[in-house]
Amino acid sequence: MKGRVIGVCILVCLFFPGICYAKEQGTENGLPENWRDSISLEEVESVFEHLQGGESGFSPGQYVKEVMEGKTEFSVHNLWQLLMKQVTEQFAGQKKEIFRILALGLIAGIFMNFAGTVGDKDLGETGFFITFLLLFATISTGFYATYEVAAEALENLLTFMRALIPSFSLTLCFTGGTVTSAAYYETMLIILSLIEMLMTHVFLPGVQVYFLVSMINQLSNNRFSKMAELIRSFLRFSLKVLFGVLIGYQGIQGMLIPVMDKVKNNSVLQAAKGLPGVGNTMGSLADTLFGSGMLIKSAVGVGGLICIIILCLLPFVKIFVFTALYCIGSALLQPVSEKRVVSAIYAAAESGKLLMGYLLAGALMFLISIIIILVCTNLV
Repeated sequence: MKGRVIGVCILVCLFFPGICYAKEQGTENGLPENWRDSISLEEVESVFEHLQGGESGFSPGQYVKEVMEGKTEFSVHNLWQLLMKQVTEQFAGQKKEIFRILALGLIAGIFMNFAGTVGDKDLGETGFFITFLLLFATISTGFYATYEVAAEALENLLTFMRALIPSFSLTLCFTGGTVTSAAYYETMLIILSLIEMLMTHVFLPGVQVYFLVSMINQLSNNRFSKMAELIRSFLRFSLKVLFGVLIGYQGIQGMLIPVMDKVKNNSVLQAAKGLPGVGNTMGSLADTLFGSGMLIKSAVGVGGLICIIILCLLPFVKIFVFTALYCIGSALLQPVSEKRVVSAIYAAAESGKLLMGYLLAGALMFLISIIIILVCTNLV
């Protein structure tokens, strides 16, 4: 009995000042008017605008504000139009390069298939290797330009997440998810460190090694074919393991930790509602605050998802167009050109697939982690 009295006194001291302050501040459409002062999105906006160069036309802070006021709309049609526009622009920008590669591949095939029949065979071999070196330089230029796009996109993604994670973690506290907020913040810091260490220092350089080994393999009568296959298998398998471990760990946390917060919050609320005189008022206020916190958390989370998609959309389209054009080029040259030329072009396409997979995996890790937290905390 003595413990209950002490607990009630503590709850009154904790909640009663909040009730008075909330009554003084008032509400706007059922939401606290000062919610913008409770969470700062200035750093998120400044980082996003800096990374995009002000070209996206999307503002995370403005989006959250519109969601809170019930004015925002999401259009799949606009997103599809943006995607098709980027694909068309990237195809127009890379078509000259693929035509140059097709011409060099055709010339190399002519040297190997016809020069030896009408003249000196060594002349045909020499012409082929000169053409192949020109082709190798052209393919390398396209690949390294695409590699820089992928590396820059991953760096931009990590930079944005460093700004978003503190703000999003803070919104979890608005719904009483203090344990969830701390666990999510800690987990995302681990994910950021792992992605930065593995993606930028192991996996992406590994794609460079695979590309160079594949190119050298075509000049050495396939002496490095097994090594190239081993490197590609390692890069693919390691990506799957990293993705599965991080998402699995985040999923387990998302199913367990919000339940702990729910049990804690229910016990506090039930005790608060039992207080004589202010119990009903305190319960109504707590429901309003928790509902507002859920809306703020969802708005910031969805705004972060949109920012991640915008940051990765253009780089992903660039890599996709590069990969698709090189796959098409290798298929078109196979009947008329030498097999080493076709294998070199296809190796560049495989390298593009690896880069595309790493960028997609990096974006999905953050997207799914945010979605898991949003869904689990909303359901609980």
